[in-house]
Amino acid sequence: MTLSEARRRTAERLRASGLESPAREAELLLLDAAGISRSFLVAHPFFSLEDAVVRKLSEMTARRCAGEPLQYILGSWEFYGRPLHVAPGVLIPRSDTEVLVEQALSSLPHEGRFLDWGTGSGCIPLALLAERPDLSAVAVDANPRALGLSWRNLKKYGLLSRCLLWHSRNPEDIPVRDEELDLVVSNPPYIPSSRLSSLPGEVRKEPLSALDGGEDGFCWYRELFRWAPSKLRHGGRLLFEIGDGEQGGHLAEIAPSCLIFTGIFHDMSRKPRAVSWLRV
Repeated sequence: MTLSEARRRTAERLRASGLESPAREAELLLLDAAGISRSFLVAHPFFSLEDAVVRKLSEMTARRCAGEPLQYILGSWEFYGRPLHVAPGVLIPRSDTEVLVEQALSSLPHEGRFLDWGTGSGCIPLALLAERPDLSAVAVDANPRALGLSWRNLKKYGLLSRCLLWHSRNPEDIPVRDEELDLVVSNPPYIPSSRLSSLPGEVRKEPLSALDGGEDGFCWYRELFRWAPSKLRHGGRLLFEIGDGEQGGHLAEIAPSCLIFTGIFHDMSRKPRAVSWLRV
């Protein structure tokens, strides 16, 4: 089977399963299964694939047709211009979250120190540390599998020496002194528990612990509002990802008085995606 034929057949299978971007996904699966670059695919469409590669591609396609997230099948996904390891049991990095990186980069001072609560794959601290060699970080998660994946990603880019990985569900356990941090950033679980069952099947294959924000979706926001202000230096920032503008508006209402609301920021789809406060 040639590369061109393999791509066409894979796209047909994905399309028949109702996937939204069958051509793009077929190409990504083919490139991974064959271990080739896109430029090779374009230049050599009639290159013949070995039977083992065809079988591997077929197995990967079957997994995708069954609803397994593409990122888990590939084992890698790009965030802020860098490929990261991804794996089942850990939340998949999304481009929407890159707005947090942009806002953090614009606010962190020289030699700033920040904490990422619920780090998952480590995508946020990795992006910030890679962009700013002067920064240092604490990355916290309650999921040991997530911390293991964060370790792999940070090691891949030589960033482990500037990031403390910490396993905890309780912020009080984190070894951070009062007024030590310039930024606390978080993409916390923010989906109300009652809505989890209505999420797309593909999303429900990600860890629910990384999605479930409690009865009203604000459980972890409240916890961070309680803990973070004392750990921030005066002039430091608190930066959250949100699900929508309504959620951001409610957070502005429940924030403690020592925080000044500084704005809601939009993702590439122009949807409200992040909200921030200044510590006074």
